[in-house]
Amino acid sequence: LNKRQALTLFGNDISPIVLEVEFQTKDRLRFRLYDPNKQRFEVPLKINGPGVTAEEANYEAEFSEDSTHFTIKRKSTGTVLWDSPLVDLFFSNQFLQITTTVPSTSVYGFGEHEHPTFKHNMDFVTYGMFSRDQAPTSFANLYGVHPFYMCVEPDSSAHGVLLLNSNAQDVTLSPNPSLTFRTIGGIFDFYLFMGPTPENVVQQYTEAIGRPHMPAYWSLGFQLSRWGYGSLDVLKETVDRMKHYDIPYDVQHYDIDYMERRLDFTYDKVNFADLPEFMKELKKNGKHNVVILDPFITKDEEPGTYRPYELGQEMGVWINNSDGVTPAVGQAWPPGDSVFPDYTNPRTVEWWTQLCLEFKDVLDYDGIWIDMNEPSNFMRGQYPGCADNEINNPPYTPS
Repeated sequence: LNKRQALTLFGNDISPIVLEVEFQTKDRLRFRLYDPNKQRFEVPLKINGPGVTAEEANYEAEFSEDSTHFTIKRKSTGTVLWDSPLVDLFFSNQFLQITTTVPSTSVYGFGEHEHPTFKHNMDFVTYGMFSRDQAPTSFANLYGVHPFYMCVEPDSSAHGVLLLNSNAQDVTLSPNPSLTFRTIGGIFDFYLFMGPTPENVVQQYTEAIGRPHMPAYWSLGFQLSRWGYGSLDVLKETVDRMKHYDIPYDVQHYDIDYMERRLDFTYDKVNFADLPEFMKELKKNGKHNVVILDPFITKDEEPGTYRPYELGQEMGVWINNSDGVTPAVGQAWPPGDSVFPDYTNPRTVEWWTQLCLEFKDVLDYDGIWIDMNEPSNFMRGQYPGCADNEINNPPYTPS
C-alpha cells in the first residue's frame, strides 16, 4: 500500500502495510491488512482453504488503480458486498480502523449483546466487543465475542463477514449503510462467506471456524435453574411442585448454593447433606443433573486442605503476571483471594479434567455448567492494581 502522508489520531502509525487477498474456496475469500515488518498478535485459529482461481470463485476483488478503494463484488449479480475507502483506513500500534459500505440495512450478528431487535438499527449505533461478566443491559457487551455479521442483499442473497481479531474492539453501524470496525491491537483479518442463502452462510462460517459440538439429546429438554435455592429441602419442594403441576422437565441445575463456601469441587455437607443420594434418585427417575463450576480458585484455604488449589499450584496452571512467575490475583465468589487457570496451557486441561473426574465420584453429575470464564474478577484489575502503561490505558477505549 502507499505510505500515508498525514498522521492518524493517536500516533505510532505503521507504514507501509500490506493488503493480502487469498481466494480460499469458491465461496470464501480472506483478506488481511498487516505490518510486513513486525509480527503482531493474530488469533491462533488456522483456517485453511484449498485455494481457487479467479475464474472458479463466486466473487471478484478489485483494488483501484489510485489505491483509494478495495472492493469485493458478487460475480453473479454485480452486487458490491465490501467497499473500503482507504482514506478512512487507520493502522497504528493501538488503533486500527476500517470502514466499508454494505449493500443493505438488513444486517444481523455481532453477538453477544443485548440487542433490542434481531435486525440491527443502523442509525449510528456502536457495539463494543470484549468478553465481560455483566448482567444483560441494552447495547452492552456480554460474556462472549462474535465479530461476525450477516447481510441480506436487496435481491435476498446473503453473505457473511468475520473479523478474526480478539482484541478489544467496536463496530459502528451507520445509515449509509456502512460499518466501521475499530480495534486496539492485532491486525485486520477478514473472511467473507458468499452464501447465497443465510443457511449457506452459516454452513460456510462453521466450516471455517469449526462446527458446533453435538449436544447430548437430554440437554435439549426442559431445564430448571435458579441461584438461591439455599438448601436441599427447598430444592426438593421445587421438584415436588413441578411434579404436582405436571410441568415437564428433564434437567435440574445446581448453582453455587450447593458448594461449601462457594469453593469449586465441594458440596455443602450441612445445607445439601444428602445431595449425592438426591442426584442419584433424580437420575433413577429419568432426570439429569448439571452442576456449576466457576473457573477461579481460592488460594487462601488452610494449606493442605483444598486440593484444587494445591494441585493447580503443583502443576503450574495459573495465569501469571508479566514477570511470568507470580500468579495474577483477584477476587470472586470464594472466600479470600482467587487465582485464575490459564486454559491455553495444556497442563490446565489435565488438571481440570482430573478434578472433574474425581468430583464425579462424589456427585454423579451429567453435565457441567461453566460460569464466569470471561475471566471474571470482582476487583478493578488484579491485586494490587494494574501497571500504569499503554496496554492497560490504551489511547482509544472501545465502546
